[in-house]
Amino acid sequence: MLVFEDETTITQKPCIRRSMGFEGQQQRIEHNGSRNKFSTYISMLWPDEKLMYDFYDRMNSSNTIDYLENLRKYVMNSRWKRLILIWDHASFHVSKMMNDYIKTQKDWLTIIYLPKKAPYVNPNERKVNQQIKSCVCANRFYENIEDQKTAVSEYLDKRFGRWIDGDLGYDT
Repeated sequence: MLVFEDETTITQKPCIRRSMGFEGQQQRIEHNGSRNKFSTYISMLWPDEKLMYDFYDRMNSSNTIDYLENLRKYVMNSRWKRLILIWDHASFHVSKMMNDYIKTQKDWLTIIYLPKKAPYVNPNERKVNQQIKSCVCANRFYENIEDQKTAVSEYLDKRFGRWIDGDLGYDT
C-alpha cells in the first residue's frame, strides 16, 4: 500500500480569502481574537483511494508515532502486508525518536522522503490541505475549536470517507 502523508495546522483566527466586495475594501469577519489551533494529520491511501486523518494538539514525534500506529492497524487488518509511506522532511519526521521508531518497524513500513522544499510534489498539499483552508476555514469564525474540528471532519468525510474503528467507511 502506498501512502502520501502530510500535516496541516488550522487556527481558530479566520483567514480572509477571495470574497466579493467593493474595490479597496476588505471583508470584515467578527472574531474574538483567539489564536487557538490544532494539527491535522492526513494520509491518502493508494490503491484504496481512501483518506485517513486525525486531530492532535500539535505536530511532534510522539503524535506522529501515534498516528503511524493507527496506520499500522489499518495495514494489518487489510489485505496489504507492507506500507510505503511518502512524506516530507518535517523536523519531527527526521528526529532521533522517529528514526528509532522507524528502525523497529521495518517488517511493515518503508519510508520515502520527498525532496526538501517541494510541497508541490505531495498531492495532499493541493487536494486536501489547501481545500480545507479554502472551503472550511476561509472567511469564517468558529466560536470554539471543537466546532471547527467538527466542520473539518464533516468536510473530509463528505469528500473522502473516514477512518472508523479500524476500518474506512463513509457517512451516507
